[in-house]
Amino acid sequence: MKPNSVSIKLKTFLFLFCIFSFFVCKKTSSDTGPESNLPNTTKRPNVIWIVIDSLRGDIIGRYGVTPNLELFAENAVTFKYHLVNAAWTRPSTLVFFTGKYASANPVNFWDYPTTKSEVDAFYRSEKRPLPKLLKDHSFVTYMVGNNPFLTDKFGLGVDVGFDQLYDYSNYSEDTKKITKKTFEVLNEISSHDKPFFLFLNYNDPHKPYTPPQGFTNRIQTNEVLDERKMNYLGEVAFVDEELGKVFAELKNKNLWENTIVLITADHGEVMHAAHAISPFTGTNTYYGHGQDLFLENIHVPLLIKLPGSHLKQSIQTMTRSIDLFPTVLDYVGLPIPNSIQGKSLKPLIENKETTKRTYYGETRFTQGYGEGHEFLLQRSYRFHELGKFWLGSVGSEFYLYSDTKKDPNQENPLRISNIATIQDMKLQPDLEKKILRFWKQIRSMEPKLPLYHLSIQPESKDTEILIRVPSGTIRMASYPSDLHLEEKEKLVQIQTKRKDPFEISFEVYPDVSFPEFSVSFSKKQIPKSEIFTGYFGVSLASCQSNCDLLYESGSKRPVIHPNAKVYFWKEGGQKKSYSSKQELGTDALEILKKQGYVQ
Repeated sequence: MKPNSVSIKLKTFLFLFCIFSFFVCKKTSSDTGPESNLPNTTKRPNVIWIVIDSLRGDIIGRYGVTPNLELFAENAVTFKYHLVNAAWTRPSTLVFFTGKYASANPVNFWDYPTTKSEVDAFYRSEKRPLPKLLKDHSFVTYMVGNNPFLTDKFGLGVDVGFDQLYDYSNYSEDTKKITKKTFEVLNEISSHDKPFFLFLNYNDPHKPYTPPQGFTNRIQTNEVLDERKMNYLGEVAFVDEELGKVFAELKNKNLWENTIVLITADHGEVMHAAHAISPFTGTNTYYGHGQDLFLENIHVPLLIKLPGSHLKQSIQTMTRSIDLFPTVLDYVGLPIPNSIQGKSLKPLIENKETTKRTYYGETRFTQGYGEGHEFLLQRSYRFHELGKFWLGSVGSEFYLYSDTKKDPNQENPLRISNIATIQDMKLQPDLEKKILRFWKQIRSMEPKLPLYHLSIQPESKDTEILIRVPSGTIRMASYPSDLHLEEKEKLVQIQTKRKDPFEISFEVYPDVSFPEFSVSFSKKQIPKSEIFTGYFGVSLASCQSNCDLLYESGSKRPVIHPNAKVYFWKEGGQKKSYSSKQELGTDALEILKKQGYVQ
């Protein structure tokens, strides 16, 4: 071998060795940094989510009863116009933990019992509520508080997947017990290497308002207060003092800096005499909640302390409780599922927001939509169940429009009796267009009702169709213009002399009862054995009870046999079964009495 050749190969070897050594050294040096020996999960911030039940959005900093919350706000982002998307505890809490509107999950938001079918459906459809999702990413998850709707033990709620759940809804004088247990949990947490998620839920100042002695003396205001508001504010002062202890303990345990602390409420409280009797439910809701979507029911505080940050910031634009789930995921560095209906607040905090958020909300007998300070609220039967709150009849569904810049307390909303005749009100053209647009937004935001379809091939010039429902009402969706219809809510009678095949489509509103129908040609009723149904065209006579699945066609139109005189199918999923007459047990009633839900 020539000496020159050996020299070249040696140089090449040394060059490659140097490159290899460089990358090995670089990798080694990066792996020996301050966090190199820690598991990857410790780099995620912890999360503490605090709910102060029934705390209105206009209380903090106004009456002298929130010194600890005001001190907290000095190092936090304060959202001045934060609205919850549901107006009482259970649906609002499920909005927190699913990131979806109340109607997007199977648990009802009008009555207290949760039926077994609802609970089972929730577990099937909501595989990863926030506590479970965080647990899947190595968080240890705890709930400490008073919220009976976060357990399925009493027939009041569902289990959303906390590792440890300490519920004090069955205890008297729960507030101090909650703080004590929180200290115990923080002591346990401080010894963990894993990140943690702690949901801390104080029931005060939820009614009945029974503050400990001396706390009402802390109120500082020139406002003339009645006894109920004084006691309400006394309870706010009590919870504020307890939160001050929690904040101090977090700092003592060195858990403050690497923790997101989010403070909010699940709903507000009605204190304006104009809303004492809900126009939507007719219920006395003075010093209560859950019966409408007026601002005092849905405007609540939101304060967020970011990890490793002492940022003080005030945000005036509208935010919604549906945004909190994706915000938590965004700040702990986890992907936001596509099914989430809210939007992370991080772009807003970082001044990168490009579009304004709009509001959609649901509660008993009420749906609402808002943009900025303008709202359209609808009296609605859309999500009803048979039971204490509804006996099956559908009445007037009016609308209330308000501009809270002109009418801050929503004392004099514009009432629209029928959206179809709004032009008869002779409103300003711009206002009429806006109300119609808001109405369309409500319709687009709500889940769609299933559609029922009947395909008819007449064999005479005298066809009659009768459709009945035991509860709710029938709403025709589409049909040929030459049919003669008589609509009587629960009954629709259709007559025609046409011999050409035709189809009709209709909804059952609300979707809590299944339609019965008959088809007659020349007064002769078509037997069930000659009526075909569903995607597979099974005879209607083949099923006697619980036949929902038989009628389903999914999103696909069935292939209709050319010889089928009558074909029936359903598009849009099974109806919700809410007809259970489930009674609450003694334990559940006692819990609700202690919390002021029932008298």
